[in-house]
Amino acid sequence: MIAICVGPLPAEQVAQLRLETAWEVIDPTALQRALDNSLFCLSAREDEQLVGMVRASGDGILYAHIQDLIVAQGHRGQGIAGRLLDAILHELDAQLVHGSAIGLMAVAGLEGFYASRGFTARPDGIYGAGMTRMRG
Repeated sequence: MIAICVGPLPAEQVAQLRLETAWEVIDPTALQRALDNSLFCLSAREDEQLVGMVRASGDGILYAHIQDLIVAQGHRGQGIAGRLLDAILHELDAQLVHGSAIGLMAVAGLEGFYASRGFTARPDGIYGAGMTRMRG
């Protein structure tokens, strides 16, 4: 059974999950700092094994950004990503004030997954395009 937990994540486990899912390898010290500076980290665990994760950054009052929603290859298609997203939205909804915003960057093809939970693709007539500046 997969358990969803809120709490700190060790960089070593996250690095292994990123490696297994072809995400960029990050310096372990920098990765731990990023995890420690997150508003929330949630994990999906089968026994003690990390099989999924998501985290949120931001000011925790007016704005939050959902990042790093990752599920291990062998555990995809089981609803784990949806459970992680629902759980982090629950945590954020309990903390953010009325009128606040939660943003994310969807992988191409997964916009419908996020739209099913109330996210709107940009531009949509009200908001301009979401933009990213990558370093490196």
